[in-house]
Order: sequence, then structure tokens, then C-alpha cells
Amino acid sequence: MPTLITLMAIGTVLLNVALVLGIVTIFMPARRSSALVLIRSNARIIIFLLSAASVAGTLLIQYLGLLNPCVLCWWQRIFMYPIVIISFIAIIKNTDVSEIADYVLALSIFGGAVALYQHLLQMLPAGSLIPCDAAGDCAVRSVFEFGFVTIPWMALSVFALFVFVAFVSRKK
Repeated sequence: MPTLITLMAIGTVLLNVALVLGIVTIFMPARRSSALVLIRSNARIIIFLLSAASVAGTLLIQYLGLLNPCVLCWWQRIFMYPIVIISFIAIIKNTDVSEIADYVLALSIFGGAVALYQHLLQMLPAGSLIPCDAAGDCAVRSVFEFGFVTIPWMALSVFALFVFVAFVSRKK
């Protein structure tokens, strides 16, 4: 299980790097149009693969790692799991990504907000934020890789990339 967590943490760091590079690239006039074409043409598959990997990761951590999700983890799942279905249907029906972008954007913003709150709950000193209703379970840092990667940070990274891809892929 520690190997899986480390691989997921490495993947999270790579997602963070990809997000920063994507944002920087679309603000470079010389590369903007080619970056937008690349992102828009692959958006459905990016969203589907990342969301499917996220769902698989949460289930593996829960059932193989025997780490039961807390209340905030469940809320993040509530916002993540529909994205798999939405993106899969879009791929099957060959729907343009701009048709699903608003749904992915809305789910990702709310899911990202929950993930950010939980990450801060785990990283800041106890009592810094409004406490969680789950008797402190949400504030327990069960995964801590590279000095900053927690399970909520993993979710936040995926949600942030979804926000970026969906925002770039929206109708003009």
C-alpha cells in the first residue's frame, strides 16, 4: 500500500506541474493558440482518464488500504464520481467537450472547495479552522508525502486541473 500512495503522490505532483505549465502556456502569445487546440482536442479523454483514475484510487485506498473515508472525503466523492459518468457519456456519444464543460466546472469548483478546506484542516494547527463534525476524523493526516501531498491535496489537484480544462474548453 505505501507504494501505491507514493505513486499517487508522484502523479499528483506531475498534475500540479502540468497545471502550472498549462496556465503559463496559455498566457504566452506565441504558444496560446496551439496550447488551446491541444487542450480542447484532448479535454474529454483527459477528464475521463483523470476522473476514472481518481475513482479507482479512492476505492483502492478504501478497500485495499483499509482507510475509511471521512465525511469530507465522502463530499469530495459526491462531486468527483459524476464527472466519470458525464465524461464517459460524452466520449461514447462523441459530444463536444464544450457541452459538458459547465457541468464539470460546477462539480469541480464545489469539490475543490471541499478538498481545499480539508487540506487546510489537516495542514494548519488544530483549531485554526471551524472544526469538522466528524469528531476530528477529517483533520487526521493519514497520508503525507513530500511534505505537502495529502489525500485532499490529491483531490484538489485533480479538481483544479478539471477547472482549468473545462474553463478553457467552454463555448466561446
